[in-house]
Amino acid sequence: MMEESRRLVVGLEGPELSPAERDRYRAAPPLGFILLPENLVSARQAVALIAELKSLSDPPALLFVDQEGGPVDRVGPLLLDGGKFPAPGLLSEKGSDRVHENAFLMGRAARMLGFDVDLAPALDLGQPEAGAVILKDRTFGFHAEDVILAGMMFLHGLARAGLLACVKHFPGLGRGPVDSHRALPVIDAHDVDLMVTDVAPFTKLARLAAAVMVGHGAYPLMTEGLETPASTTAEIYRILRGPVGFVGVALTDDLTMGALEGPLAARAVRASEAGADAILIKTPGDEYESVAMALREEAPASGQVWERLVKLAEQSREWRGEDWSAERWERLAGDVRAFMAELERKRQPEPFEDWPE
Repeated sequence: MMEESRRLVVGLEGPELSPAERDRYRAAPPLGFILLPENLVSARQAVALIAELKSLSDPPALLFVDQEGGPVDRVGPLLLDGGKFPAPGLLSEKGSDRVHENAFLMGRAARMLGFDVDLAPALDLGQPEAGAVILKDRTFGFHAEDVILAGMMFLHGLARAGLLACVKHFPGLGRGPVDSHRALPVIDAHDVDLMVTDVAPFTKLARLAAAVMVGHGAYPLMTEGLETPASTTAEIYRILRGPVGFVGVALTDDLTMGALEGPLAARAVRASEAGADAILIKTPGDEYESVAMALREEAPASGQVWERLVKLAEQSREWRGEDWSAERWERLAGDVRAFMAELERKRQPEPFEDWPE
């Protein structure tokens, strides 16, 4: 087994494992798999696929999901006949208790299918003409205080459901002028401004999560003029481990995004050298082995990295949710529909009562 493969989180080509994928991941198991809409057809299919993926190795791989609600919803369509859970931006306007309940319901659904880690919540600020446009309803708001409160409630909801969380996109993409899926966002804000605004939600909440996803924005005024993606920049990881005080797993955003340059293996090596523990590659294909080999030969993990990854796997086994059954799934769908119906009803103000004489 290529040990460094245990640092990779990878995607699949379709709703079933191909023979090539099955052989590849048996021979060199990854840390985990991320399942996307093209991998998820129905709840029953998802349960079977996740069970097969976990059976490929011992210890089993972790299963990751992007489950934010709204624009980024992998589980909702399986539960709600194509419908979606409410978006973070919508819920934050309706109250932190609604954010908590939505996260709890999403966490129950994801955990019931067999997922271990939710790549959520996004703690980016919805900056006007930047994050509010590019990230849209994925953000909890513009002010750091609002994001901190809503993010905390989201994290508590996931924890109540037994699902681990990975907050993102450190150190914040709220000021990004372009989408990092397509190009490199260069964020020219001063480091002091960033620390008291964009980074603040991570400073407050990162320790409540099992992992932090490091994004692909460039922050030249935080990194001595470097215009390199945060995911491959050592100073960003130093801030995460130092001022932010995070001790869990640092995971890169997807390395196949347009914000990065060069061969996939070289991107992975740069991320590892900078300080990444785990590396996300949604479409590795035939490059999977070459990425693992490059990591082993050019940027092998330290003992501390392996300790953090082992702890993450142990946490996922300790946190349990409900086992899937068709009956439980239908009951949960009913709970979600009742919650969504309640969201549509306006809350009535409490009647005012005169003070007793």
